Order: sequence, then structure tokens, then C-alpha cells
Amino acid sequence: MMVNGRLPRGSLDSEVILMAAERLAAEAGLAEVTIRKVAAVLGVQHPAVHYHFPRRHDLVDALLGRAVRRFNEALPVIDSDDWETHLRGYWEGYRAALRSDPALFELVVGQWATMGRSQQALDSSYGRIDAQLGVLLRAGFTPEQAGYAYHLLSTYTRGCLASEHEFARYLGPDRDDALHGSHVDLPGDLDQFPNLHEVTKRGWSYTFATDADFDHGLTVIIAGLRAWLRAAG
Repeated sequence: MMVNGRLPRGSLDSEVILMAAERLAAEAGLAEVTIRKVAAVLGVQHPAVHYHFPRRHDLVDALLGRAVRRFNEALPVIDSDDWETHLRGYWEGYRAALRSDPALFELVVGQWATMGRSQQALDSSYGRIDAQLGVLLRAGFTPEQAGYAYHLLSTYTRGCLASEHEFARYLGPDRDDALHGSHVDLPGDLDQFPNLHEVTKRGWSYTFATDADFDHGLTVIIAGLRAWLRAAG
């Protein structure tokens, strides 16, 4: 526990540092996570952080690895042999874990491409991905189909999360209505765009970020995968 903005003597360890770095990433983004800034958050001199993480790369590698491990632990255990039930439960859990934790959102979604620079993060991610590919392969998908299906579902889920995140910042007072299913008009005059105008009248979601939006999208994807599997068989 910090006292008067400073840690008690002898209490600084790598886990305390990583927790502070994670908070900083959630508030300001990974680019702002430096050894000096983390030290400032902790109220210590930067050599104290350097002792545990000699370079920023070491700090970021450990931070991303920790985030993926926390993410993996937050995912539900799906007790079903049915691949469709498994996919729906897994990706709903994936979305829920990242929605509820700003630090995980920033590090797992916002820094998705950066993960490739962290061996710790890769090892944790690969184990999880390998298990999900196994579900698809056992269902009868070919390796090519399984890889495409996983990538499709991952991209869809992360895209919905990013859309929700951006609209939450953009909409301001309207964010709760937009993210909980109430109608929010598209900006501008749609009269000159008859197709767009007709679709929006039928309840087309502005943000594609509500639970119903995400569920409908999963249904479409799973139906497509089911048809693909039958055609291949």
C-alpha cells in the first residue's frame, strides 16, 4: 500500500510494478508506459524500476505476457462437445472479459499487433488459440477452414469491441442509449441516400456494439460455418 504517494520501503517488486504499468496503460495507452512514468506513478526513483526491468522492452514484454495470462484466466470453461455451443460461449466470454477490464482491452485488443514482439504474450496466446483450433478440427473442419474460422471470429469480436470503445468516447451523453440498444440517429441528412435511410428505419444499429448486435453477428457467422462444414462433408 502506498503511503503519502510513496511505497513502503522494501515493498517494490515486479508484480507491483506491472500492476502500476497496467493502470497506466489503461488510462493513457501502452505508448505512455515507460520506466520513468511507471516510477512516477509508484512514487519511486526510476533506478528502482530499472532493477526489475532493465529496459522498456523488458517491462512491455512482461506487461503483455501478464495481460494475456489474466485474459486467459478470465475466459469461461466451456463444458460442451457441440462445436456451435462452444464457439458461442467462448466468444461471448472473450468479449465479456475485455469489456469489463480497460487494461485488458488496451493491451489485448489495442495492442493486438504488438503481441508479436512479446514472447511471453505469444506463448500464452498460442496455447489458447491451439485449444480453440482443436475444437474446430474435432468437429470436422479442415485445417484451412479451422484457421479461417478462428481468424474470422477473432477479427469480428475485436472489431465489435473496438467499435463500442470508440463510440463510447464519441457519443458522450448518448453513449448509454447507443450501447444498450436504444435508437440513436445517424448524423446528417439521409434523405438523399434511400437505401441507407430504409435500413436505418428498420433498426440498423449505429454502433453495432450492443449485446443483441454481437449475438446476431455470431449467429450469422456460425450459420455460415455450419453450411461450409456440410458442403465440405
